[in-house]
Amino acid sequence: MTTNGSPQVTTKTRMSSLLDLLTTIFRLVPKQLSDNLSLLTGQLKTKGIRAGAGAGIAVVGLVFGSITFISLVVALIGAFMSEPPLWQTSLWVALGAFVLMLILLGVGAMVIRSGFPLLPPEIVRGVKHDIGYVLKGNAFDPVEFDRLEEERRQQKLVEQQRRKEQAKRAKKEQKLAKRRGDAAESLPQTEPTEAQIRHRMELRRRHLGDIRSGFDEKTDYRAQFNTFTRHATGNVPAENIEQATSPLAPHHSAARAGERVHEGVGFVKDRWQPLTVLGASVTTAAVLLRRLRRR
Repeated sequence: MTTNGSPQVTTKTRMSSLLDLLTTIFRLVPKQLSDNLSLLTGQLKTKGIRAGAGAGIAVVGLVFGSITFISLVVALIGAFMSEPPLWQTSLWVALGAFVLMLILLGVGAMVIRSGFPLLPPEIVRGVKHDIGYVLKGNAFDPVEFDRLEEERRQQKLVEQQRRKEQAKRAKKEQKLAKRRGDAAESLPQTEPTEAQIRHRMELRRRHLGDIRSGFDEKTDYRAQFNTFTRHATGNVPAENIEQATSPLAPHHSAARAGERVHEGVGFVKDRWQPLTVLGASVTTAAVLLRRLRRR
C-alpha cells in the first residue's frame, strides 16, 4: 500500500529498519562500483588488444612502404644501367609492395577504429542509471531517462548540423565577397561473463533504488506525524486499521503508536466517572485522616 502516489517499496525493504537500510546501501554501492570497474577493465582490455593488432598490421604495411621506396630507388639506379630487366623488376616489386602497403594500412586503420570509443556508452549509461536510482529511488524511470538522453543527443546533432550549414553558408558568402573585393583575405573463463555482470548490476541497481525509496519513506516525518494524528484522533475507518498497522504498510510504526494513544484516550473516556469518584474519595479520606491526626 502506498500513500500520496509514493513509489512502491518492496516488503523486505519496508520491514527493515533505517539502520539496516543504511548498512545495505554502504554494502551495495562498493560492489556496484567494483562491477563497473570490472566491465570497464574488460572493455579496455578488449579494445587494447584490437588497437594493438591494428597497430601491428599498420606497422607491417609501413614495412611494405619502405620496400616500395627501396624498389623505386633501385629502379631509378637501374634506369642508368644497360640492363633493362633490373629496373623493370624493381618497378613491379614497388607496385606490389605499394598495393600491399595500402591494404595493410587500411585494415589496420579499420581495426584500430573499431576499438573506439575507449569508454563504452553502455558503461556510461549504467553509471547514470546508478546515480539516478540512488538520488530518486524507485521514482527513477530508466526508460524515460534514456528517452530524454536520446532527445538531448538528437538536439546536439541538429545543432551541430545547423552550425555546419551556417559555416558553409558563411564560407560561400566569404568567397563571393572576396570575388567582389568586399571581404578580407582570412577567416578469463572462471570470472563472470559480461552478461552476468550486467545482469547483477541491474538487479543491484534496482535494489539500491528500492532502498532509497524505503529510506525516504522512513524519514518522511511529516507523513508519519499525519498518520499518528489520524490514528490517535480516531479518523481512520475500523476496516482500515488492521491494514494500516501491518508491518507491510508504510508508516506502520506511527499508526500503531497512534492506535495505542487512541485506545488510552478511549479507556479514560469510558471510565471517567468511576475514576472521578475514586479521586474524590481518596481526597476526602486524606482530609479526614489529616484532621484526625490533629485531634
